[in-house]
Amino acid sequence: MLTFQDSPEEAAFRRDIRAWADAHLPGELRWTEDYDALIAVDRLLSDAGLLAAGWPAEYGGRGLPPGLVFILNTELEAAGVQRARSPSHQGVNNFGPALIEHGTTEQKQRYLPRILAVDELWCQGFSETEAGSDLASVRTTARVDGDDFVVDGAKIWTSGASEADWIYLLVRTGSRAERHRGLSFLVAPMSSDGIAVHPIEQIVGGSDFCQVTLDEVRVPRANLVGGLGQGWAVAMTLLSSERLSGRHRYALFRRELEMLARVLTDAAGGDWRAVASDGLHRLGRLVADIEGMGALACRTESLHAAGQDPGVLPSVNKLWWPAAHQRLAEAGLFHASGSGADPAYWYRQWLAARPESIYGGAAQIQRNIIAERFLGLPR
Repeated sequence: MLTFQDSPEEAAFRRDIRAWADAHLPGELRWTEDYDALIAVDRLLSDAGLLAAGWPAEYGGRGLPPGLVFILNTELEAAGVQRARSPSHQGVNNFGPALIEHGTTEQKQRYLPRILAVDELWCQGFSETEAGSDLASVRTTARVDGDDFVVDGAKIWTSGASEADWIYLLVRTGSRAERHRGLSFLVAPMSSDGIAVHPIEQIVGGSDFCQVTLDEVRVPRANLVGGLGQGWAVAMTLLSSERLSGRHRYALFRRELEMLARVLTDAAGGDWRAVASDGLHRLGRLVADIEGMGALACRTESLHAAGQDPGVLPSVNKLWWPAAHQRLAEAGLFHASGSGADPAYWYRQWLAARPESIYGGAAQIQRNIIAERFLGLPR
């Protein structure tokens, strides 16, 4: 069982990661939002064998147990490495684990080393204008033509599509009436004829989200992952990793808690005893929220490491961390604005936290999963 109390081995590993960050992670790369700098961080982690340390050793990882992976992510985040914003995130944390479980030997040999070397970046082709959280409504089609699939359709909210080298796609190879059974999972190079990327300007600035259109795109049948009609199973493996992403955000949230504490104490002249009670109560509730989220991530990964089904816990986690972050960003914006501090950072976080309860499976979908699979309520 994972805990927040380090064993001697875990304490030594924590010291090693802190020492590595001190020696190899320059200040200008910490907490950076610059794309090229984020790539440089990924390459530093790759060279040190830390980019996908939880992957099995046979696939290029270090085979670290969940406890050490949790410590690794926590310490890297505390040092300013934003794993959730990593350009390699889709390949390392989402597609890689799904490929390890469902891919062929040839597919693993082809794609995994390039993901680890940061030679190829990935994006996710799941959501569509009429199939967001309800992925079973996917309309992008793939028909067999000789040795290829021919893909037609469009994906939207595709993060990093303008920079990615490859896209993994959930496509319909059966009838719409088949719902889940009619879906397959394909991978395709973004340079394929017929793929066009259309950046979407975001309210927080930048155009990381994109729409990707696919017009008669030919994809070799060898690029089918998991078998024809098995796309839903592959997607669920992938989304289980994505919905655990609160573990990658735990250190970021802890940092923001410390920032909020500084806003409160600075407004009180540096004296905790002078901080208004409403601010202290709000901070205390947020600390409990974030620590609870971290504990849930430990529990879920403990079950996974033990080979046990975590059940609906990934959905609980996916409900918890966006709601907690939204409350944290709102508190930061409220108190920074009221104290005369610069609220710009908190305003960006407040905006960025809004869609967190949508992507990776909307809150309504997660509540349905919990209600039906855990509470036994009717559909």
